[in-house]
Amino acid sequence: MPQKGPTTVHILEGTATLFRRPSTPHWHVRYKIHGEWLRTSTKCIALAQARKAAVDIVMQAKFREQNSLPIVNKRFKQVAKLAIARMDDLQRIGQGKSTFKTYTQALEKYFIPLIGNHNVDKIDRSVLSKFDAERLVMMGKAPSASVLNNHNSAINRVFDEALERGYMTKFQVPMLSNTGFKSERRPDFTAEEYKLLYKGMRKWVLSARSGNEGLMRRVLREYVLVLANTGMRAGTEGMNLKWSNVYFFTKDAARYLALWVDGKTKAHEMTARHAAVRYLDRLRQLNPAWASGTFDDFLKLKLDAYVFRVGDRAADAMTETFGRMFKRLLTECDLLVDGRTRKARTLYSLRHMYATYALTSDRLSIHQLAVHMDTSVGMIEKHYSHILTRNLARQIAGDAGAKQSSKSPPK
Repeated sequence: MPQKGPTTVHILEGTATLFRRPSTPHWHVRYKIHGEWLRTSTKCIALAQARKAAVDIVMQAKFREQNSLPIVNKRFKQVAKLAIARMDDLQRIGQGKSTFKTYTQALEKYFIPLIGNHNVDKIDRSVLSKFDAERLVMMGKAPSASVLNNHNSAINRVFDEALERGYMTKFQVPMLSNTGFKSERRPDFTAEEYKLLYKGMRKWVLSARSGNEGLMRRVLREYVLVLANTGMRAGTEGMNLKWSNVYFFTKDAARYLALWVDGKTKAHEMTARHAAVRYLDRLRQLNPAWASGTFDDFLKLKLDAYVFRVGDRAADAMTETFGRMFKRLLTECDLLVDGRTRKARTLYSLRHMYATYALTSDRLSIHQLAVHMDTSVGMIEKHYSHILTRNLARQIAGDAGAKQSSKSPPK
């Protein structure tokens, strides 16, 4: 039998081993739990102290094993980074979800800074209550129920990671609550307000200084008009759109413009209203290299270039810039605040306007609109119930020309 090295010592009748690496003066202990070898530092230099510390470590681990408790303690931030890495891996192999980006942002912006130093198996209701208060201060406003749902899903990804790796047990996972305010009716534009907007944009573009400001305003103008005529999501879908994903198709001897968009959810096709052809063609002609020829010939090139970008700006930078510009535009046109909801309008209000018009004009059914806008029937019913009720006005109130009964209604 080979002799043990001077830096290796067996303890607890050979069930654990003290050892010292050449790179550190501290003793480490190796022991087996759940059939797996674990290693940890005793943080001691003297052998006698290391032996005592190692016995405590192993006995505590044995106790936790017998009582179905996690053996290894990990900080929340360590497990959160593992959960983020797992989501990134799933995205790379095409099995991820678009919401993973939202979860990652929530973990990095709120959870890791506020509770990252807590052990993941020690996060309970009291820790989360303190987190809720500190998050409220960071956000500067009460989060909506939708935001809290995303945050709950994000932290659950961390708890799932901890469970899978044995860092916590099921009964240690805290119950999560959602006390956010429910989303109310979203701001949009009436037909009259939209008319004021696109007329106002004409003057706004002409009043711009030459150079970058004029170009940005022209691109934003076409962006606004395309959003209003497709119902696509501003930012995620609009900023990811490439010219190679803009094409025509024929149905029943009629030609239609389609956009293959990819953003918040799965990639899908959207049929644009006919007016969008003019807006996109104007946008195409803003680039001198693409200005010659017809729009049809241009689309056949299938260029791998983003539609609504200026220069080499990234999607997030363009979204932020356009958001600020659109706010200033609405302020100039006296359209910033929606008179019905008393909320400030954003580029997303164009999507809500599209949905409102589609429902009130009987162009699309609820199901058809949900498919076109890549959302659920439940979301349509939730946010546009006021429109659905008005569409039933005749059935509810009766024919306008019907004679009123002289009898009193039953009591």
